[in-house]
Amino acid sequence: MNYSRSLYTACASGAALAVCACLIALVIFPLQYSAEARLLVAPHAVAGVDPYTSSKAAERIAQNLAEVVGTSQFFARVIAAPGTGIDQSYFPADELERRKLWTKTVEAGVTYNTGILHIVAYHPQKAQAVLIASAVAGVLAGTGNDFAVNSADYRIVDTPVASKYPQKPNFSAIAVATFLLGFAVSFVY
Repeated sequence: MNYSRSLYTACASGAALAVCACLIALVIFPLQYSAEARLLVAPHAVAGVDPYTSSKAAERIAQNLAEVVGTSQFFARVIAAPGTGIDQSYFPADELERRKLWTKTVEAGVTYNTGILHIVAYHPQKAQAVLIASAVAGVLAGTGNDFAVNSADYRIVDTPVASKYPQKPNFSAIAVATFLLGFAVSFVY
């Protein structure tokens, strides 16, 4: 058995499958740009509370807000905020479809051991991704205490900046996964 020929065939099959998968993903999934903003959550000072406890409180408040960002109530506040410039026709009228799209459009997360809340918005247009991320950050900075158990101050530490290249779908992950799958199947076969 010629192992070098089998290895060459497996690599070629994996590469062909990776290219095909990327082309299919390009057709099926729309290209989306991202815009990321960051907020600092600073809980109000309480006498007798040590800095570690205060830091953990900030992290917990930020985690709660990260969950709230995906809700329909929060979506309504973002859309109703004056001067956002968000294209409302992008979001469907059907409540269930709008919720699904909103949770795919906006992601929020917390940096471990900090009170920094990351907000990432995805949209086919760079400008709209920036507007959505800016509106979400603005609503959180202005009315974050409406959604938090403990009161805190919210400061935008990084204004939204759009990505240079589309972030979704992730072609590199698709290519690597399908290359490995094609390589394994071809080599075994």
